[in-house]
Amino acid sequence: SQEAYDFIQTAYSISEQFDTPVLFRITTRVAHSKSVVEVDEEKFRHVRSKRFHHDVEKYVMLPTNARVRVPNMHRRMIELEEYSETTPLNQVVDGNNNTGIISSGVGYSYAREVYPDATFFKLGMTYPLPAKTLKQFADKVKKIFVVEELDPFLEENIKVLGIHVEGKKHLPRFGELNTPIVHHAAVQAGTICHVNKPVEINPLKNLPGRPPLLCPGCPHAGAFFVLSTIGQRSKILDASGKSEKESKLIITGDIGCYTLATYAPLRAIDTTACMGASIGQAIGLEKAGVSSDVIAVIGDSTFMHSGITGLIDAVYNDSKITIVILDNGTTAMTGHQDHPGSGVSAQGCNTTKVDIENIVRGSGVTDLQVVNSFDIKSVRSAIRSALDNKALSVVLVRGQCAVANKKKKNQRQIDTDKCNDCGVCLMIGCPAIQRKDGKLNIDVATCMGDECAVCEQLCPKKAISPITEKVNS
Repeated sequence: SQEAYDFIQTAYSISEQFDTPVLFRITTRVAHSKSVVEVDEEKFRHVRSKRFHHDVEKYVMLPTNARVRVPNMHRRMIELEEYSETTPLNQVVDGNNNTGIISSGVGYSYAREVYPDATFFKLGMTYPLPAKTLKQFADKVKKIFVVEELDPFLEENIKVLGIHVEGKKHLPRFGELNTPIVHHAAVQAGTICHVNKPVEINPLKNLPGRPPLLCPGCPHAGAFFVLSTIGQRSKILDASGKSEKESKLIITGDIGCYTLATYAPLRAIDTTACMGASIGQAIGLEKAGVSSDVIAVIGDSTFMHSGITGLIDAVYNDSKITIVILDNGTTAMTGHQDHPGSGVSAQGCNTTKVDIENIVRGSGVTDLQVVNSFDIKSVRSAIRSALDNKALSVVLVRGQCAVANKKKKNQRQIDTDKCNDCGVCLMIGCPAIQRKDGKLNIDVATCMGDECAVCEQLCPKKAISPITEKVNS
């Protein structure tokens, strides 16, 4: 974390010094790690006054100006190449000269564990590369091994310099690296001889499984249950989510925790590409002439981020799709950040709340329905009505995120005398509903009770009721 923090400050300095954008690239493991850092408050105190510097030739990219900027860009790259030769971002760590390791980022940490005695070239600045220093490094070691995650970016660019290196011949091109993977590759490459015994991991016994599911009381679960049943997903899809039969319903999904509805038992999403793509994909499918009804599902924060353009495209192109906006009032997947529809700014201050209904109506949509996500009858009625209307329809399904909802009372229970084990409640995918000793039961500790009650509404035998009522369990 300290190095990442320091690199950000250096990136800004490079950007100012060379008048260039600087990309700060992190990998998954760095993004999922954290530690205490020392903050240099002095640098914050000396920020230059903010003012706009007029420079039309630089900031207005008309063709006449762009032609002038291209030579400037090439001159800047030459200056950056010279900078990369001397910057402390790139370091040589001396060791024995039998093996030289070139690496960067978290890959360097793994490689240090595998090669404690090797000579290292640690690249903090990976483009442009320090060509002269790399050639000097290559001259003093017998063999060079490049350790990097994913594509061989460093390896290929170092080979262009005329330096013989190996890397992806032994390391995987996909997935994260770790110390055992690097060690195995090192043995294959012949850069180390000893083979470590695999570390035995003894996980605790009898731990419950934790498949990727929506939370207990999630406001999205009911809507996806309705979509799944309308589309008869459990009948047409095999275990891998494929089907030879033509579906009644195509559901294009988007980015958010609701993407978990892809998994069993809901299995209610057919596509997910990037933020806002659900609506565009739905328009494309409908315009391509598919015979199935097409529904786009998108969350409120994703809609604010990049779904509005798709909505306008749907209106402009007279699309006949249905758009379901799942509004839980937050950006749940990434930590409950606020968004324009929450009325709270990124700084935590109250601000003008952007109203989704007004955006939808203002875009020209005439068929808009707003329903409570925990009222299954209303959700089903609204979605069926939208599908029956052969015009652009929007259904706004609104309910508070279960994680943000601190209320919890009258949790539900299952009357085993009434329950015939039909499994309808299990089709919701609620983790609070479990099977134990051959019987269905509801975990009181996680059930949201009155705040949800979706399972109670769906049970055909009326076997689910508030825990305040006396039943056989």
